[in-house]
Amino acid sequence: MRPETKFMIKVTDSHVHYHIFLRRIPQHCSSFLANVEDTRFELTYQDLEVEKAMLVPSHPCWSQDCSDGFDINLEVSRKNPELFLLWGEVNPVTCDVKKELERQYSLGIVGIKLHPVHHGFPPNGYREEEGGDKNLEFIYQFAQDNRLPVLVHTGTSVGVKSRNKFGDPMLLDDVIKDFNLNLILAHAGRPIWYESAFFLARNYPNVYLEISSIPPKNLLKVLPRLPEIKEKVIYGSDFPAYRGQNLAKHAWEVFLQVKDQGVMSDNVMRLIAKV
Repeated sequence: MRPETKFMIKVTDSHVHYHIFLRRIPQHCSSFLANVEDTRFELTYQDLEVEKAMLVPSHPCWSQDCSDGFDINLEVSRKNPELFLLWGEVNPVTCDVKKELERQYSLGIVGIKLHPVHHGFPPNGYREEEGGDKNLEFIYQFAQDNRLPVLVHTGTSVGVKSRNKFGDPMLLDDVIKDFNLNLILAHAGRPIWYESAFFLARNYPNVYLEISSIPPKNLLKVLPRLPEIKEKVIYGSDFPAYRGQNLAKHAWEVFLQVKDQGVMSDNVMRLIAKV
């Protein structure tokens, strides 16, 4: 009888696009599906196990949908609630944000995802001098009131009609100072704003650096000072991000670089434990 494997490395993947893995995306985003070929949603590799996968609703290109793939992710999560956790998402440009956030919160979201680059808004657009977007202000206030972390796309995107000017992490400097909430900088500003994202995470106690979509072998080349703030770093895979990606193997390759259980799981679990 084969002995049961004891997994030493436990992973919470904070950035999984399962609805993209299922190929359930808008037709105008379909060029992205080439990246989904041969991807494998495997939970174990070597002595590593992905214990939790946090489902991100964002479509891989420009979208006017209110909540992108949230309801697809909801279906998926109900089939395995021990594995899957739900990020909420609302588009402040097209949504009735109050109604939709209250609905998603009642369904058990552990945080809110914002995608300024694919939804076309500045993340500090709630300020009067930036347009006074009351919907966006409501989202941040809702997150603050309910102690929900906010995951914000930073950096560029090659998705159809992406508005990359809104991916600059420094646009979140206002949010950091205007609201009392935890901000997670998805993709760490890749590939042109790494230093800005690192600056924010290093200098503000409520800002975290999420490292999804950075090739593992390049991680410490583009973020050489990452070990200095390892308690502020959060693992994510952005799965399915590239052809042939294996969920667990990707985590293993990142672990070989960071060698830290906090990065791989504990840091993000500590944040959502407050929800």
